[in-house]
Amino acid sequence: MINNKVTCLGEHVNMRTIRKSDSKIFMSWNDLDEKNRYFPNNNFINEIKNEFWIDRKLADKNGIYLMIKDSKTNSSIGITIIENIDLENSIANWGIYIAKRNFMKKIYVNEAACLILNYAFENLNLNKINACALSNNQIGRKFHKDLGFNEEAIFNNQVLIDGYYCDLIWASLTKNDFKFIT
Repeated sequence: MINNKVTCLGEHVNMRTIRKSDSKIFMSWNDLDEKNRYFPNNNFINEIKNEFWIDRKLADKNGIYLMIKDSKTNSSIGITIIENIDLENSIANWGIYIAKRNFMKKIYVNEAACLILNYAFENLNLNKINACALSNNQIGRKFHKDLGFNEEAIFNNQVLIDGYYCDLIWASLTKNDFKFIT
């Protein structure tokens, strides 16, 4: 990973770099079928449960992979990722996954997103971060817009969900447009 020891502390969530031992936690996460219907990589939860996924991410020199933990209980509630980091062009891709239904609330998701995006802009000195959402994921698209992301491109019929192709919306956030929301 680009930085082996990243820690972000917030009021509701704390985040730390993933560890090899986290594979046991990933294995315990249930597939939230209805949520994955709105996720561009609808196989993500199965991928992170593969023992080789964490090994590849720990060896990734162009990514940061953080476990999101509830600050009160220290329970692991999700993962957030900055990957394909290109320091020369100051750009990267970002994503977030909350695995526990009772933590799919703005106070947790917004804070986790803001902490990692702020880290990327301030500590890695990135200028632009990309994210994507399915066109039918209105909540995800609003979430991106609330953070300051601008929708830049539509990839028509990009992702097959339940037998139908869905458009993929590509959005970007510049350091100047970033809004630290809580």
